[in-house]
Amino acid sequence: MATSAATLQTIIETLGKKYKFNSAEAIRILAEDELLPKKMTPKDVKADGNIWASKKAEELATQYKILPTGDGSGKNGKWTLKDIEKLMEKPTKSKINISPNALNLANETGLSLSGKTGSGKDGRILLKDVEQWIKSDKSEDDDDINISPRALMEANQNGLSDGDLTTIRGSGKDGRILLEDVKKYVTSTETDDSEDDDSSSEDEDAKTVSRNTRMDK
Repeated sequence: MATSAATLQTIIETLGKKYKFNSAEAIRILAEDELLPKKMTPKDVKADGNIWASKKAEELATQYKILPTGDGSGKNGKWTLKDIEKLMEKPTKSKINISPNALNLANETGLSLSGKTGSGKDGRILLKDVEQWIKSDKSEDDDDINISPRALMEANQNGLSDGDLTTIRGSGKDGRILLEDVKKYVTSTETDDSEDDDSSSEDEDAKTVSRNTRMDK
């Protein structure tokens, strides 16, 4: 014996309360799959279970996670591509608590606001917060040294500072400092130190000769 529409409605609503799901949404889904009698089919579900006027309309709605309700402008109330495009144009509330000026500046500079909390009320991001983050990001970029891991290890082993590394002209792509660049720098530094030592020795020898000459006189 077939179950009446009223009984099915009661069953779904009872299960919804027990297992805590939206019975109205469950009915709509079952109707779209043509698993319910016509009497239980919501008005926004079309007779053939398809609410889309075209495949492109469905794909666009899926891409932007749009779930239309009610009737579209297409035949039999189906949703067309233009209907979805209109929904996309509607303004939506921003989930980020941010001032308009701060949002504009962040968008212009490509600053990511993910996980950031501003200094305004309730963590609202203000213009000064964005300006500070941009400044901080620039400082970090300036401090970055384009160097290979092996070259950095060699530099650390030879006691080179960041200041030393900034004077090295890297031979790699985009000026990246390679292992050979560090070795050449270390070698040239040692040579300079050696020449300085030789020069000092020569000066000392000259001073000694000068003193001895005066004593002989």
